[in-house]
Amino acid sequence: MVHLPEAVIELIINNLTTNRDGNSASLVNKLWYTVDRYSRHTVYISNCYAISPITAINRFPNLRSLTLKVKHGITYPRIDSDDRVGSFDPWMEILPSCCQLLEQLRLKRMKASDQNLNSIAIRFRKFKSLVLSSCFGFTIAGLSAIASNCSKLEQFEVEGCDVTDNTGQWLNSFPETLNSLISLNFSCIKGPVNTHDLERLVARCPNLSTLLLSKSVSIDTVRRVLIQSPQIVHLGIGSRTHNLPLLPFFLLSVALDRCRLIQGLTFFYSIHTKLLQAVNPMCPKFVYVNMRFCRVTQAKEQVNFLKMCTNIRRLSICCIGDEGVEIVSNSCKHLEEFRVYRETSGVGVTEVGLSAISTGCKKLKSLTYFCSRMTNAALMTFANNLPNATYFKLIMSTPNQPDHTTLQPFDHGYGAIVQSCKELKKLTLSGLLTSDVFIYIGMYGERLQVVTVLNGGESDEGLEYVYNGCKNLRKTEISKYSSHEDALLANIYEY
Repeated sequence: MVHLPEAVIELIINNLTTNRDGNSASLVNKLWYTVDRYSRHTVYISNCYAISPITAINRFPNLRSLTLKVKHGITYPRIDSDDRVGSFDPWMEILPSCCQLLEQLRLKRMKASDQNLNSIAIRFRKFKSLVLSSCFGFTIAGLSAIASNCSKLEQFEVEGCDVTDNTGQWLNSFPETLNSLISLNFSCIKGPVNTHDLERLVARCPNLSTLLLSKSVSIDTVRRVLIQSPQIVHLGIGSRTHNLPLLPFFLLSVALDRCRLIQGLTFFYSIHTKLLQAVNPMCPKFVYVNMRFCRVTQAKEQVNFLKMCTNIRRLSICCIGDEGVEIVSNSCKHLEEFRVYRETSGVGVTEVGLSAISTGCKKLKSLTYFCSRMTNAALMTFANNLPNATYFKLIMSTPNQPDHTTLQPFDHGYGAIVQSCKELKKLTLSGLLTSDVFIYIGMYGERLQVVTVLNGGESDEGLEYVYNGCKNLRKTEISKYSSHEDALLANIYEY
């Protein structure tokens, strides 16, 4: 066997694009393992219970970027004996002494205390990026510590967290010398915002490209901020103030027109018709729109808005109905990723919308679809129209609901999808199922990496087909499944 020089091995490993490829490379021999160990700077752990902090950090002592997530849904066995649910404390006890070069931290559904955030700000002098998504346990004091002490901060994102600042002064924590921000997201922070501090912060950060603002930021402040930062690429806005005159919205439209690079827009809270009309002229520029967390006062205006987004590639939305999905299918021909989330207003989507989107959007590769009902015929239509799909997630409001036209399980519909979509990597199933669906998955899901079943029935008979057939399988999640734990544990060491 020809032995490559260590420098060549390091070059090869550093050019690998996925952690999975890096893991495979580390298995070649001890030299490859050692090179991978000391050269890998980015560590992603999708289930923080799957490995202890000391094991992870000993494996990659030179990490610069760490991502930790708490899985929801199935209850995972914990390798770490610590009972603090999703707590960042065990990691914080080790990181300062072992990984002093840490620059980026991303936490999702984790518990992080003010003490944790303060320690990060003080102990990691090169820290550049903090992303907290749906996390808890901290207050505005912890965030202010990050803002005031991390002089090289580039990314500061807090979303889906319950944080309140009643003083309106937390933005003043960013030092006057800070000019490195690239991404700023404080959309979930409640309380007043000092507009003077916000404008000054944005003005001194020429590379700021992502800016998601809270509902406390007025329309006029948004306008002034955009004048200061015409380089914005992704903007997040929303307001509950609907009684403003037309002039502020017109001026906002003028300011938006000067943002030549803008490509993405996220709406929050309740969106008034005037705000949509102000944004309408920019619609052809958008390639990404997120309307999941907003409510539009007039559905007609939302439909008109979507009609004009002719170049959009990624869309997240709710409260749209089948009619709205049909509008998207007719207008957004470049759509590649479409997410329709659970409705709370009673305007749900059904098999009609699924058939429409698969017929009209031929470039679609990723679909997340929360629906009230479904048919096997619609699933088969999707399979026939979109054979290049790589991600399919269907969640029904009633997990064990059958095909409402035939009262049959959805085995054949999902079977058609895994058979036709040869590149499918992630599949989420719901509705009435039998063990036959696992046979289909095992026979045709050769490239499947993640399979999630929300209603697995009462038998583990079909799991053997999945494990034997899906050679690329990395993760299986099955809920409402009485004996799935025994079946998973019996085969866990083979995959």
